[in-house]
Formats: sequence, C-alpha cells, structure tokens
Amino acid sequence: MTGQDQSAKQRLEAVELRLAKAVERLEIALKKRSASGAGIESELAHEISCLQLENGELKGAVGQAAVRLDATIGKLKDQMCLEPNLKPEGQD
Repeated sequence: MTGQDQSAKQRLEAVELRLAKAVERLEIALKKRSASGAGIESELAHEISCLQLENGELKGAVGQAAVRLDATIGKLKDQMCLEPNLKPEGQD
C-alpha cells in the first residue's frame, strides 16, 4: 500500500466513524422525540376525555333547564288563563 492509499483509507475510516456517530445521535434524538410525543399524545387524549365528559354533563344540565323552563312557562300560561283580563298572546 502506498502512502496515498493509506491516507485515503484513514480518511474513509474517519468518515465512516463520523457517519456512525451521526446515525447514533439521530437514533437517540428520535427515541427522545417519540417518548416526549407519546407523553403529549397521552395528555391530549386525557384532555379530550375530560372535555367529552364535561360536554355530556353540560348537555344534561341544559336538558334539565329546558324541562324546568317549559314547566314554568306552562304554569305562567295557566295562571294567565285564570286571570279574566289576561290571555296568552295569539288567543282571543
């Protein structure tokens, strides 16, 4: 082997070593990103679950409020019909 061949071989080995280290750093970064991404996804899934539960509770509360309002409106209409001078709108 000549000096030039030896030098080329050493440069090639140095490049291979740098490449191997770069690949290793990328793999580590990917693992860290995947681990942190899974944590974020888990937090988001939990938040979605909580919001869906709250949404269901609010729908139930709105439904109960609507029933109570309808009942109150019905009572008011009944009371108005009992008064001689008061009639619900649209009734003559």
